[in-house]
Amino acid sequence: MKWPTRDLLLLYLGLGLLLDLLFVLVYGGSNWLNSTREDHFALYASWELRIPMLPAMVYVYLSISLFFLLPLFSLKRDRMLLLAKRMAAAIVIAGLLFNLIPTVSGFERDVALEQAHPLFKLLYLLDRPHNLFPSLHVALSTILLAIVLPTASANWRLLLTAWWLLLCLSVLFVHQHHLLDIAGGLLLAAAICRPYSRGGS
Repeated sequence: MKWPTRDLLLLYLGLGLLLDLLFVLVYGGSNWLNSTREDHFALYASWELRIPMLPAMVYVYLSISLFFLLPLFSLKRDRMLLLAKRMAAAIVIAGLLFNLIPTVSGFERDVALEQAHPLFKLLYLLDRPHNLFPSLHVALSTILLAIVLPTASANWRLLLTAWWLLLCLSVLFVHQHHLLDIAGGLLLAAAICRPYSRGGS
């Protein structure tokens, strides 16, 4: 971990802005479109609906925003550009899948929880129960972990891997995704990272 230079900070902010715009257009547009459709795929087993809601996991779920700060303190310019390309690819491919496979969540949103917990109110306001497969939460955090982990010390690797595992589990325990969505996110990340796996990525 090291403090970023001014040039690296400006690059990070510029790439972050472009990725945010892409995400809003692709994810937000797909979610709106899928909310207008009548036919959706239910990609979950009935037993998954017994997975408990753990409200405290919303803090882990939203901590992905902090996870996205890691490249600023660990990557050089070329690696940051590579990461941005991978994330852009994940967003675009996921957007295509969202529209090809419009899904619906099996979990019913808890109105009482939404009213009592400001973070859930914000989450439900911004994110409709569609765009489930693949989980971009899982895909983007996995892509980020794959490129950051080689730069970290042994202790940081353990910490970051544990954080990433909690992020993946959190999508279940705040009832934002199902197991197949997580698998889809992992496969998407693996497919995007694989072409760069040779040659020291």
